[in-house]
Amino acid sequence: MYQRSDFIFMKKLAKKMVTRFFSVNSEDLISKIKKENYKVVSFDIFDTLVKRNVNDSRDIFLLLEQEYVSFFKKEKPISKMREDAEAKVDIDSADLNIIYDTINELDDEEKAWLKEKEISLELQLCQQNKQLKRVFNWCKNNGKKILIISDMYLRKDVIEKILIASGYSNWDSLYISCEYKARKATGNLFDIVKEKEQLEVNEWLHIGDAQIGDFLAPKKKGINAFLIKINEWNTDYYSRNYLIKEREMKRYEYNILNSFIKNNESRSYNYYERLGYEVVGPILYGYSKWLQSKSEELGVKKLFFLAREGAFLKEAFEIVSDSSVDSTLIKVSRKATSTPLLYKAESMNELLRMINKTRKNFTVKDLLDSCNIEDIDRKAILNNVELSAESNIDELTDEQIGDLFTASRYAINNNSKKQEEYIRGYLSNLGFNGSVGVCDVGWNGTIQNNLQRIFANTSIIGFYIGKKNKIKDTIKSKSEAFLFDDTKNLDIKNNIMSSPDIFELFFLSTDGTTIKYERREENFYSVQALPDQSLDNAKEIIKLQSAALKFVSDFKAFTNNFNTDLTPECCGVAYNKFINPPSLYTVKMFKRFSFLNVGTHSMVAEHSLFYYIFNPKGFVEEFLNNGSKSLFLRSVFKISLPYVDIIDFLRKFDRG
Repeated sequence: MYQRSDFIFMKKLAKKMVTRFFSVNSEDLISKIKKENYKVVSFDIFDTLVKRNVNDSRDIFLLLEQEYVSFFKKEKPISKMREDAEAKVDIDSADLNIIYDTINELDDEEKAWLKEKEISLELQLCQQNKQLKRVFNWCKNNGKKILIISDMYLRKDVIEKILIASGYSNWDSLYISCEYKARKATGNLFDIVKEKEQLEVNEWLHIGDAQIGDFLAPKKKGINAFLIKINEWNTDYYSRNYLIKEREMKRYEYNILNSFIKNNESRSYNYYERLGYEVVGPILYGYSKWLQSKSEELGVKKLFFLAREGAFLKEAFEIVSDSSVDSTLIKVSRKATSTPLLYKAESMNELLRMINKTRKNFTVKDLLDSCNIEDIDRKAILNNVELSAESNIDELTDEQIGDLFTASRYAINNNSKKQEEYIRGYLSNLGFNGSVGVCDVGWNGTIQNNLQRIFANTSIIGFYIGKKNKIKDTIKSKSEAFLFDDTKNLDIKNNIMSSPDIFELFFLSTDGTTIKYERREENFYSVQALPDQSLDNAKEIIKLQSAALKFVSDFKAFTNNFNTDLTPECCGVAYNKFINPPSLYTVKMFKRFSFLNVGTHSMVAEHSLFYYIFNPKGFVEEFLNNGSKSLFLRSVFKISLPYVDIIDFLRKFDRG
């Protein structure tokens, strides 16, 4: 005998087959309407003209339950009650009042509140289906008679509000099942429409997503019908596992976020733009909202965004901010803020720590570059110590290290003190005093610590996307982090720190890094290096950032009507999907990018697995020096492996 599970499986299979063979791509609707020259076009509403910013229409009931608990301060299974009530009524004639009248476990006050709240949630969460709006507009502009027909329990006036709020107007007639006590699914509502509008079925086209109500039923009546897919489009970095996990926690931020992206992302976006809108945008928005709240909580009225990443962060913050906090971009870098302090170094080890020497194969040239030593001085230094510029610092004897430190100290100190004067002048002119916040992507807080040493009388608080506490500093700078630190959201931390270079690349300005400061009369200026990326690569990063800012702007507009705060975990879901593990297509798309960090290196492996089998030392050196290790390993081994976990395990062997 057949089991109920077999019946459900066959029903789902049948639905899939109907959708596969009979559905029409929304992009093709206009051409098909043109071809047949229909005089009347009718549209379904929900999942056709209008999309909800939730994964499933029943999620409205889950949100309703959440709102109920918050307002009435008591627990009741509102979602189940609401679903059960709808199943009990005569769906042909039921409206919202009839549905709630069947719920005996609620009093009149609760029912009235829930009805109004459900309508409010529908209005807040519904939006225009951009693809069908284009079809609707074409029909209107080409003289088609436009009808809107829906099997729905909401009153006609509520439906009209939803349609108008979603950008629709000037339709000819609106038919709602609860108003006429007849449904599309039975075909009866189509009969009523035909009679009232005096229609010829061969001139009439109906468009909708329901297989029975919008396709089979009208077809049975001789009406032309186009079936569209409910989920014709999804995000590239959607995580069903996180959606399920979130539902179990009775939270819905990711549910709303992913649905919003699916409903609003441009289908013309290229790979980098999709990455910006889906992955970077939510992090940017969440950070900006958190920054506004956190700076107010800590009483910080002046925020300084640290270029290069800070330029992008500042743009996003100014979209989200209520303007109660001043925001200023300052051009700084690890190098430009460490150089003014180098004269305080008493040994080579202290000097190397101050310039943040973290990678293998750090040469004498790298040292002199990091200290901003002029060409004329470095020649004298190299002649004095009789070392090659390419000599590896880690391979020098203690005597050679001592000689190098002594020979270079005068030039380092002279340049360092001059840069200390200049950076103080540069930042003082921008109002860097009192109690201030510095904003950056983050990690170790090196620039903040450097600035605190230079500006000892200024109270500096760091506001970062993420931070690590690896650096032990005598300056106890206060800092906060949105996404992760060493004690919270360690999964997000491991995912990002498996390839920090690629994460930072998303936020980088296309300008070069700040290398030093100069003085001209009484004015102080920052000096920038040449850009790291080629012009073509820079264009793609600009597109990515533009799409991310578009998300911030779009989601800000959405939250003006529906207040929802994105948790750090929710904001990081898409990035986790992107990097753990990275796809081979991602490897391909970032193969041409490089990153400048103690020498320019590719983000992916420079050789094949076959090459590394016979050159294991080369593999180890490239791996340790690469700041995008997940991409590096995927580009070598090709197969999908838990690279983030592998990197986390291997990190203990990387003394850098």
